[in-house]
Amino acid sequence: MKEIVLQGAKQNNLKNINVRIPLGSFTVICGPSGSGKSSLAFETLYAEGQRRYIESLSTYARQFLNKAPKPDVEFVQNIPPAIAIEQKNHIKNSRSTVGTTTEILDYLRLLYEKVGTPFCPNGHGVIRRDNVTDGASRIQTTLAGARLFVLFPVYEKTRVVTGAKLLNLILKEGFLRILKDKSDEIIDLDTKTKIPTGDFYVVIDRIVVNEESRSRLVDSLSQTYSMSLKFNHGLGGGHAFVRTVEGKSARLTEENSCSDCNYSLPPINSRLFSYNSPYGACPTCNGFGNILQVDEGKVIPNPEASLAQFCVEPFSMPSSRGAQRKLVEFARKQKVDMDKPWEDLPASQRKMIWEGSKGYPGVLGYFERLEEKKYKMHVRIFLARFKSPFLCGSCNGSRLRPEAHRVLIEEKNITDLSKMTLTELFDFLKNVELSPQQMAIANEVFEQVSSRVSFLIDVGVEYLTLDRLTKTLSGGEYQRIHLANQLGMGLSQTLYVLDEPTVGLHPRDNLRLIKLLKKLRGLGNTLVVVEHDRDVIQHSSHVLEMGPGSGHLGGDILFNGDTESFMNSNDSVTAAYLKPTRQWVPPINRRPMAIENFKYKIELLGCEGNNLKNIDVTFPLNRLVCVTGVSGSGKSTLIVDTLYPALARALKIEYERAAPFKKIKGEEFIRNVMLIDQKPIGKSSRSNPVTYLKVYDDIRAIMAATPDARSHGFTPGHFSFNVDGGRCPVCRGEGQEIIDMVFMEAVALKCDACDGKRFKKSVLDVRYSGKNIDDILNLTVLEAMSFFVNYPNIRRPLSVLREVGLEYLRLGQSANTLSGGESQRLKIAKEFQSSNQRQTLYILDEPTTGLHFREVEMLLNVINRLIDNGGSAIVIEHNLEVIRQADYVIDLGPEGGDKGGEIVAAGTPESLSLVETSHTGQFLKDM
Repeated sequence: MKEIVLQGAKQNNLKNINVRIPLGSFTVICGPSGSGKSSLAFETLYAEGQRRYIESLSTYARQFLNKAPKPDVEFVQNIPPAIAIEQKNHIKNSRSTVGTTTEILDYLRLLYEKVGTPFCPNGHGVIRRDNVTDGASRIQTTLAGARLFVLFPVYEKTRVVTGAKLLNLILKEGFLRILKDKSDEIIDLDTKTKIPTGDFYVVIDRIVVNEESRSRLVDSLSQTYSMSLKFNHGLGGGHAFVRTVEGKSARLTEENSCSDCNYSLPPINSRLFSYNSPYGACPTCNGFGNILQVDEGKVIPNPEASLAQFCVEPFSMPSSRGAQRKLVEFARKQKVDMDKPWEDLPASQRKMIWEGSKGYPGVLGYFERLEEKKYKMHVRIFLARFKSPFLCGSCNGSRLRPEAHRVLIEEKNITDLSKMTLTELFDFLKNVELSPQQMAIANEVFEQVSSRVSFLIDVGVEYLTLDRLTKTLSGGEYQRIHLANQLGMGLSQTLYVLDEPTVGLHPRDNLRLIKLLKKLRGLGNTLVVVEHDRDVIQHSSHVLEMGPGSGHLGGDILFNGDTESFMNSNDSVTAAYLKPTRQWVPPINRRPMAIENFKYKIELLGCEGNNLKNIDVTFPLNRLVCVTGVSGSGKSTLIVDTLYPALARALKIEYERAAPFKKIKGEEFIRNVMLIDQKPIGKSSRSNPVTYLKVYDDIRAIMAATPDARSHGFTPGHFSFNVDGGRCPVCRGEGQEIIDMVFMEAVALKCDACDGKRFKKSVLDVRYSGKNIDDILNLTVLEAMSFFVNYPNIRRPLSVLREVGLEYLRLGQSANTLSGGESQRLKIAKEFQSSNQRQTLYILDEPTTGLHFREVEMLLNVINRLIDNGGSAIVIEHNLEVIRQADYVIDLGPEGGDKGGEIVAAGTPESLSLVETSHTGQFLKDM
């Protein structure tokens, strides 16, 4: 069997390892966090596979890529072209949706162009394009036996010439009679005739409609279409008009135009159905689906404050005190109570203040004046603070111009399909009925759309809709969408490197994903999957375990072989956790829970955000509460979009708008609420663990107190890479330079000036206990605890990082390189430093993401410690071990999307296992 061979891999913490991975295998790389899994999979395997592919490109293409770094490996053999499918969702564009990312929307646009049927908005039925043959047939059917005039129109607004020039042109073409619009009067033309200023029609022929005159009728219509285009500019096709001597009339056109009311559609092509094209985008919102407007919730964030207390927040700023004085004067004139809370003021008074009244422009008037100064940067930033996106009234959020909605397939326009879940869309495509001619045209398009939708359903995102913004997808959802895309492409002989594809998946959906991964391998590809999930490891064909520890304690290969041998290995750290006899979680010591009689609880009533179906939910406090359910069942909507903002507003911490709900009760039992999610701890690459924990200030003070620093006059500021002084002037303290690769992802290269050390040489010459500031920033947490053993202000926060399993992190490691799970645990560690854990509610969103079995055990200990210190924890989670350890479980479902949003079961894990309709309960039953 051929193998990918790597020898002497030393990337990051890899310790000069030799690796062999069978081609065509389903290989899982497992091991503790920071053990070198990503360094091997992405920074070595994928990077080398991509680099060798780039070398096969033309010289012109390679000139943009010659600075791409080569992985630190001595020898690589048999490596195929590589594709990486990572968890991180880098999309920030508001125009990118699931439909555009998966290219399904491109196919649907083509489908509507080819087989869509245009309809008149005024109820006149199907809009038809009449060629001369079809037009003649329609006239023969509807006006059989009639004597009629065949005419072409000359429209007032589109005529090519006017007045005498128009008359001369008509006579020159040999036409001698015209018909006024809305009249039966036929006018004979001569050189002195006055041409009508309004619309009129030129007579081309007079015919008795019968079978013998068919060919003459066809010729006359052909000439009519031609003349209408010659005498009018801007028409999308020929126009014809027939009128019987009895006064009956009919319109014919080659355009998409209604023959009854003359309603006209623009040319139907794929651009008409694209909101990323100026041709198809809604002219009001330019294809965004919403409009940025001043948001009363942001301008008046605390409606319990009064006008005297600056409830209008922008007026509290020094630059806007004049606006506050005008407001006070107006309020006194109108006898508005300045000390009364804004929410208690009469609606009429609030409206006057907001919209303005005679002599007073109002709050909106204040912002309208600022709009005139938008050319100033600080004004634009100020305005952005108080604006929010509101649904566009013209397109109602569809993003498309109205004409695009007139084209239907089985009474559905393209926006209707975009709003369907993928399951509903698949059923629609499966059951749609088209004529044989339409199927012949659209058969290939149907197959492409159906197969791509089917792949998306198979990867477990069937609850998504095509109009869902890509930037709102979680890392796991984004990764699975790309996995489905790759299946749709049907590539073979390719190396796929995946990063925990089961993230965010309920155990019920794991087997579906595994089946899909095997299908990808079955096409002749090699899969290398970084994963901790029990099911994925057990269904793999080859396992490579890194370890034994994290950071500098990792980087070695503990096992490399087939899965069956791995499960029986005694040297493996991971295999022991996969054996059913191994009880690795802490002993269950569940806190007593009788929700009906429990005093300390938060009740959230009437939740209706997204797919939630007016549910009432109870969350006991001082307990570990786990919210679970299949993907798309409404967990994030309930907790992140409803509970957190509702509590934050009630406690006056934040004033973000919550998803719709009716009432919240029990907020008096807590003093603080914290959402600890997996978002990065800082946007800047300079942000790192010690700056986040405020430890770096103490380290800089220690360095500045050394004799060398004092002799040079260095202050703590010289040891900061965020301000000028001691940092490298070339990379400005980044330690790297970003190279724009034009048509590929940007590459970060080590700064040549400072060799990636961030500081000037004079600063690096200053040493404390033999180490300079760069050496200290490269210490791991564990090493730093020993180095700063005499400094409790530094050692204490670092010891907390050790408790949450982050002892392998380097002090100066960029926040951009931390995984979501690492960022989340770093936030938990920061909380341990504070003394206000009592009466604090902690909300954690899938905290086990990226954690090894051993680290899940540590996380459970950390969460239980928060609760024992007087806090409360609500965890959104799929991990069955965490769910089994919870005091109270809320299971949403029963399915995702429209079939979710209900409470399937709530209670202890034991009670959940008895509920047949609970997917989570059925998995708990087997544990």
